[in-house]
Amino acid sequence: MNTPFNDDGSGNQSIMNANDEAKLLLSRAIDRLVDILDDEPIICETPLEVQSAIQSAIAITRSAQQCLEFVPQADKPMVLRNPGDPTHQQGQFLAFIREYMMRNSAGVAPTHAILQHFFNLTAPSVNSMLIRLEKRGFIRRTPGKARAIELVIGADEIPPLDRPFKVW
Repeated sequence: MNTPFNDDGSGNQSIMNANDEAKLLLSRAIDRLVDILDDEPIICETPLEVQSAIQSAIAITRSAQQCLEFVPQADKPMVLRNPGDPTHQQGQFLAFIREYMMRNSAGVAPTHAILQHFFNLTAPSVNSMLIRLEKRGFIRRTPGKARAIELVIGADEIPPLDRPFKVW
């Protein structure tokens, strides 16, 4: 039986098709909302609260679209992970931290704000992830010290980033 969770990745195609369709639908929704905001006759008659709601809907839809970027690709079989391994999202955080530290001349870790921006998360979500990474023994942090993240997990255990490294 082929399921999305087979070790050989044989169920990935149906997941990828659904993922592509969802990305397309979200993209269309964003385009429609942007068109509404760009339509001057309509927007002139639209209350500011509604305009704000449309802008929020665009931001939320873009966030949903970005979440779909974390779905494994069909050419990368989805394999069951060992219980001690980081989850996919944890692995992406670890990969970003490692990449940031390697590219930074001072070798310091990214700030919470940089992590928020790259992963499009809120401050509490970033903090929660860092707490989980620390509890699982993947990182070590020094309380009261900025950018005091040390990777404890081996570099060979950290997956590559799913999307290009970029710092704004």
